Amino acid sequence: MVETELKLICGDVLDALDKHLIPAATTGKSKVFYYEMEKIFKERALPDSENYLFETHDQQRQAATECMCNMVLHKEVQERFLADGNDWLKLVVLLCGEDDDKVQNVAAGALAMLTAAHEKLCLKMTQVTTQWLEILQWLCLHDQLSVQHWGLVIAYNLLAADAELARKLVESELLEILTVVGKQEPDEKKAEVVQTARECLIKCMDYGFIKPVS
Repeated sequence: MVETELKLICGDVLDALDKHLIPAATTGKSKVFYYEMEKIFKERALPDSENYLFETHDQQRQAATECMCNMVLHKEVQERFLADGNDWLKLVVLLCGEDDDKVQNVAAGALAMLTAAHEKLCLKMTQVTTQWLEILQWLCLHDQLSVQHWGLVIAYNLLAADAELARKLVESELLEILTVVGKQEPDEKKAEVVQTARECLIKCMDYGFIKPVS
């Protein structure tokens, strides 16, 4: 299956190179060989994954999204998202708005990691598609807690990245969403979601955009 292949390639190969093969290399030549392997893999895997993101088959698109999610942990891949002239960030943002919960979950996870790693990507996210705010609000209201948590993490990253961007978010319906979620009683399942929403509200208070509830 193509989706199984993608998951194995993107997750296991980079993991093996980074954690085992490169550290265990005993000679300079072997280290160079493994670094070259890693470079070639990263250069080819991301475009191949991008191609599969356009597939109509849900499992293939999910696997490609998971592959990209695994790769965004690597600095070289993050730099590609930062670079101009490609639609990789736009693709991830739009995948967060998909109807398929599994695709949405892994895409939101990737976007959360990217926006946490680079403030520039927080700003770029708002420029790649006019649907970004609608998608973010949908994530933060999602009935699947893992997706909702990723959405709130993305919201926090955007709030923390830039005061003007934070002001824009506060002036939108997102503030009401954060308030509703943050006021919930945090049971065992919702604790992480509620806590992240409250951290978003605290960040808004730090800017002076909202006042603490007395």
